[in-house]
Amino acid sequence: MEQNQQLTGGKSILRRSEEEIQKLLNEQEQSGLTVKEYCEMFDLVEQTFHGWLKRYRSKTSKDAKVPPTRPGGFASIEVVPTLVYDRPQLFAEIGNIKLFKEVSAEYLKTLVS
Repeated sequence: MEQNQQLTGGKSILRRSEEEIQKLLNEQEQSGLTVKEYCEMFDLVEQTFHGWLKRYRSKTSKDAKVPPTRPGGFASIEVVPTLVYDRPQLFAEIGNIKLFKEVSAEYLKTLVS
């Protein structure tokens, strides 16, 4: 139910019910028009429409039990602990030489020569 409130200066504010707002949001979504085009067509304030989207779309997603999206596009990760072995892990094997940790190229050249 639309309600008009008269302000000083001759301007009036139109108040809409939640059902009317939901109807407008659904019509805009199904129309294929951008928010700007839809607001211009129906003489709506675009900032108000975006406020409705923010407020009422979050309500419908809560009602529908849809999990909210994570802000910022962050993805969840799972940290898997490194396995610990009884003996050291082999890093590299050069001929009969076994290396159990990373070494510099200079060190390898000295071993091979």
